[in-house]
Amino acid sequence: MRSGWKEGDALKAGGYSAGFSGLDKGIPSGFEFASGAGVLEGALLFPLMLLKESALAHNLEAMARWCANNGFLLAPHGKTTMTPRLFERQLGAGAWAITVATASQAAVCAAMGVPRILIANQIAGRANLRSLAAIMRENPGLEILCLVDSVEGVEFLGAEWRDARVGRPLGVFAEVGHRGWRTGARSAPDALRVCSEVGNYADVLTLRGVEGFEGLARGEDSAQEGRIAREFLSAIAEVGQALADSAPARGGSREPLILSAGGSAFLDAVWEFGRQMQPRFQILLRSGCYITHDHGQYAQKNIAAHQRADSRADLPEFRPALELWSHVQSRPEEGLAILNFGKRDCPYDAGLPIPLYALGASGGRVDLRHAAVAATNDQHAYLKGSGLDALRIGDAVCCGVSHPCTAFDKWRVLPVVDDDYRLLEIYRTYF
Repeated sequence: MRSGWKEGDALKAGGYSAGFSGLDKGIPSGFEFASGAGVLEGALLFPLMLLKESALAHNLEAMARWCANNGFLLAPHGKTTMTPRLFERQLGAGAWAITVATASQAAVCAAMGVPRILIANQIAGRANLRSLAAIMRENPGLEILCLVDSVEGVEFLGAEWRDARVGRPLGVFAEVGHRGWRTGARSAPDALRVCSEVGNYADVLTLRGVEGFEGLARGEDSAQEGRIAREFLSAIAEVGQALADSAPARGGSREPLILSAGGSAFLDAVWEFGRQMQPRFQILLRSGCYITHDHGQYAQKNIAAHQRADSRADLPEFRPALELWSHVQSRPEEGLAILNFGKRDCPYDAGLPIPLYALGASGGRVDLRHAAVAATNDQHAYLKGSGLDALRIGDAVCCGVSHPCTAFDKWRVLPVVDDDYRLLEIYRTYF
C-alpha cells in the first residue's frame, strides 16, 4: 500500500486523525476525538451504526486462517464496506486483492494503493474504461481485472483498451451465469466462445480464469439451495477444465488458471468445489460480508452451511460486528415504541433490524428478543411485541442488522468500539 496516503478529511488509512464534524451523521457538533470515550454515555449521537472491534478482529483472522489452511486465495468484496481502513486490514491479513463492482469503487482502491483490484462485473461505457486506463497509467504497479460474459463484451473491452494505449493488459475472467439469474454466459459453449474471443485481443487482454456467483441460489429449503449452488459451481468447473485443456484458447498464457466463486453464503459448497479442482487450478473466493457478518441473512446462511458441510471442511465461525443503536422517542400506544432510526440509517432489503436489548438511564437491561421491528419510515422504526412496558423515553436500544452491504452505505463514518463501548477509532466510508 502507498505510504502516506490520506483519506479526504484527514482520516489516515492507518488510523484516526482530526477531521470529523457535526456534518457527519452520528458526530455531535463540537466533537473532539478522545480514545476511550463512552459511546453509550453520550459521546456520539443516536441513531448510530457502530463496529465491534473484537468481532472484526475475530472474523478477519478466522477467514484468513481458513483460506490459508485450504490453499484458497481471498479477494474480499470491498463494495460491502467501501471502507479503506478495512481494506487495509484485509490486505494485512493476506488478501490477494480487493474486489469491487464499479470503476468508481476501483478508483477508491487505487487511491489507497491497493496493488490488485478485481472488478467482479462487466465494464460498460467508454468513460468507465478511460477512467480505469488513467488509474493504471498513474499506478505502474497496479493490476486490474474484470469480467466478460459475451463475445460482444470482449470486442468492446478489447477495442477500447487498445485505443486507451495503457501499455499493460487488462486481466479478465470469463463469467459463467445461470438462467434467470443476472450476468454470465448461460452455457459452457457460450463461455468458451467468450474465452476464445479474448485470444483475439491477446495484446491488450489476458484471460486469467473463470468466475461465477453462486450466492443467488434460491430453493424451498437449505438442502435444495445447497444443491443448486453445487450444480452451478460444477458449471464453472466444466468451463475451467475445458479451458485448461486448450492452451491456445488462452492466448498462450502460462499463468495458472483461477476459478473464482463468491463464498459468503455457501462456504460448504465452495469448499467442496475448491478441493475437487485443486491443484490444477487456483481457487479464489470473493467473500465480502464475512468481515462484519450480521444477525440476520448471513447468520442464517452460515448456520445452514455448517449443517450441510462435510466435517472435514472445518468452516469458520463468524461473529456479528455491526450494531445499530437508537433511542426510544415515543410510546404512543400499548405494545408500540417508536425508535429514532429509519430507512436512512439501516438495511431493509433483506430483513429489518433485529432488536436485541435496551438500556435504561439507570443501566438496567431490557431483553427485546421477543419484540420485532415491524416497519420503518425514513426516520422512524416501529418496535412491537412483548417486553416493551419497561421501556422509557430516551432508553437506548441495540439492534442487529441483516445484510451488511446495505448497512455501510447509509453512513459516512462508523465508530469502532471495544466490548465496553469505548471509542477506539472512527472509519470513513466512500460510497
